[in-house]
Amino acid sequence: MKYVSKQELTTDGATGEGGIAGLSLTWLQGPHTNDELDVGIANVQPGASTPAHVHHKGQVIVTVEGRGYVLTGSGERIETSAGDVVICPAGETHTHGSVGDERWAHLTITTGTHGVGE
Repeated sequence: MKYVSKQELTTDGATGEGGIAGLSLTWLQGPHTNDELDVGIANVQPGASTPAHVHHKGQVIVTVEGRGYVLTGSGERIETSAGDVVICPAGETHTHGSVGDERWAHLTITTGTHGVGE
């Protein structure tokens, strides 16, 4: 078991994750490229978003602060705020980012591999 207190969950800063400006990711568990659980806090600055990508075994996104969106490859867009949960099925191409001038922090939970531009 691993315990992470609320005080340990940093929701500020944006240093760039994988070369994406305005996105920082603090891994609480992982990242792995196998069937182990990956858990992280993503911080997305105003106007920033991920490129289109896919999680081969799915992704759960839990908004912890601010407002964000998830946009599927088919054009479905869901806006989220603190406490909302989005479940992206395995293999679904999607992107996500902040809404308006707010910073968006979310918990990301995945397992397996992912690919950009798929």
